[in-house]
Amino acid sequence: MKAIQISRTGGLDVLDTVELPTPAPGPGEVLVKASAIGVNYFDTMIRTGRYRWMPKLPFVLGNEMSGHVSALGPGVTTLAIGQPVFIAGYEIGNRGGLYAEYAAVPEKAAWPLPAGVDADAATALTNYQLAWILLHHAARGVTPKTVVVYGAAGGVGSALIDVARLAGATVIGTAGGAEKCAFARSRGAAHAIDYSRENVVERVLALTDGHGADIVFDHVAGKAFTDGLKMVAPLGMIVSYAVLAGMPETDLFKEMRANIEKSPAVRCFTMHTYDHMEEPRREAMERAVELIGSGKVRPAIAARLPMAEARRAHELIEARTAMGKIVLKP
Repeated sequence: MKAIQISRTGGLDVLDTVELPTPAPGPGEVLVKASAIGVNYFDTMIRTGRYRWMPKLPFVLGNEMSGHVSALGPGVTTLAIGQPVFIAGYEIGNRGGLYAEYAAVPEKAAWPLPAGVDADAATALTNYQLAWILLHHAARGVTPKTVVVYGAAGGVGSALIDVARLAGATVIGTAGGAEKCAFARSRGAAHAIDYSRENVVERVLALTDGHGADIVFDHVAGKAFTDGLKMVAPLGMIVSYAVLAGMPETDLFKEMRANIEKSPAVRCFTMHTYDHMEEPRREAMERAVELIGSGKVRPAIAARLPMAEARRAHELIEARTAMGKIVLKP
């Protein structure tokens, strides 16, 4: 079978198409033939050697695959050959291996997909799982009347818009450029702020009559991170779930005390918190499958590329030009 592997870290050129033996399902495992493979930002972090939980090399990337069961290992009882399924990396120990034509995984790691769910759309399930956890777990204790979603045109950002909107929240999205702002509004954001042209803090305060947002979902961090404290509502929270622009440069606690009249909170979050917390992790995936299966949400697909063009997929992610999910087709 063909797969995309890295033997060293670096630029796009380290992504190699290789020929590997097609795996055979062992006891309690199923073999899944891929129909669509999701591309995630942290795939680019692994490729460049920046991921905190780096795997050993050589490594086949990929933690999101939808397809159908093509073979059963001994002892499998809940799945059948031909059944459409989704594999989430969280259920196989984030071991990767899903930028490939086939994957052998434990029966429990292959999520049955409801009839009619598009294979490409299913690759966004982990985005919706994360969005659900960010809103209902990471931000627990805060009533989400108004939320700010950074990067609202991305895969996770657009999923957050959906999940927050369905929870009854008014969503304010931020994005770079008029086209991405229009996309965020088309996805259900009540307002979209072009951070390349507008002052985000001032606009959020104006849109909320000075009250601020109950939750700010920030995957950027960087030197402007503490500015978010100025636009949270009283007893509001910033949920920081990535640091794409690096660590904050100011004293976080000092800035929190400077905004003490709001009693702000900051939650630093990673899905690796759930590596050994199976029940809430799987519950969130059940909610994600339900949302997509019921048609309540329709994931945005930014691009569909042949698996052999994985370098182009990573290029699109790093350029931050894609709006929605990038999918590789084996």
